[in-house]
Amino acid sequence: MLTDKQQKKEFKKVASADPEKYYPTKKLKAEGFSRKQCTKCGMYFWTVVKDRAVCGDPACSGGFDVVTNNPAKVSLSYEGVWNKIVEMLEPRGYKKVNRYPVVARWNPTMTYTIASIAAFQPYVITGEEEPPAKKLVIPQFCLRFGDIDNVGITGSHCTGFVMIGQHAFLSREEWNQEQLFSDIYEFLTIGIGLEKTEITIHEDAWAGGGSFGPCMEFFSRGVELFNQVYTMFEQTPEGNRELRLKVLDMGLGMERIAWFSQAKPNLYEATFPAVLEEIRKVTKVEPDFELYKKFSR
Repeated sequence: MLTDKQQKKEFKKVASADPEKYYPTKKLKAEGFSRKQCTKCGMYFWTVVKDRAVCGDPACSGGFDVVTNNPAKVSLSYEGVWNKIVEMLEPRGYKKVNRYPVVARWNPTMTYTIASIAAFQPYVITGEEEPPAKKLVIPQFCLRFGDIDNVGITGSHCTGFVMIGQHAFLSREEWNQEQLFSDIYEFLTIGIGLEKTEITIHEDAWAGGGSFGPCMEFFSRGVELFNQVYTMFEQTPEGNRELRLKVLDMGLGMERIAWFSQAKPNLYEATFPAVLEEIRKVTKVEPDFELYKKFSR
C-alpha cells in the first residue's frame, strides 16, 4: 500500500487527467471559470481572467498584494467572520455546533486538535460514531506548534487559531459535490464581496489515514484563503474503493479572513485590535505600519 504522500501524488495525476469526474466543474463553468495550467509550477487552476498565465500561489503570483490594493468589498471583524459564515450556511442546512476541546482526548493519533476535522477523527470518519449533524459548521480552536518560527515574522501565522470547519458526512446518494463547493464559493463572492476576477482556484489532492480525494484551494492576491477537501475514496489491500460515507473537509482561518477583508498590515491588527491598542497606550510604543506593510508582502 502507498504512503499518504505517495497516494496524494498518484491520485492528483488521476484527478488532473479527468477533472470533470473529480472536481465541481459544472459550477465553475457556470460561473465563467476556465481551466488553465500555471506556466511557472505546472499547477492546474481555474480563473475567469482570460490572459492569466500563473496560479494563485504567492511563489508564482509575486507574493501578497492585499494591504495596498484590497479586493474585498465587505470588511469583517474577527467575530464577524464567524457570524457571516453561520448566516450563510445555516439556511443551507448546516447545523452550528460548539467547538471541541483543544486537547484531543478522543483521538489516539494526535495530542492536540490541529484542525476542525480532527474533532471528528477517527470514529465519525470511519462511521463508528454518528456525527452531530450530517452537515455542520464549527469554530474549532486549534494548536499548531510547527508554526512557531513564523509567528510575528510573516504577519499571517499564530500558534493558536480558530479554524471554521464546513463539514459534511454523507452517503453516496446524498453527496452533492457541486452544491458543497457552491456553498463556500459564495462566501467569497457574497460574504466578503470578492469579484470573480479576484479568485483563483487550484486543483489539488489530499490523503491521510488511508482515505483520499480531490481538493480545491481558494486564492486571492497571493493569499490562500482556505481549501475544500472531498474525501471520497479509501485505500485497501485489494485496491482503491469509494467510501460508503463521504466526508467534506473545508477549513478556514478566522484570523486570516478578518485580516484579508480588513486589509490590515498583519492578522494581529485584525484579530486583537483592543488588546494592541491598550498595549500601545501603556508602553507608549507606536508601530511602524509602513514596515509592517513591506513585511506582509
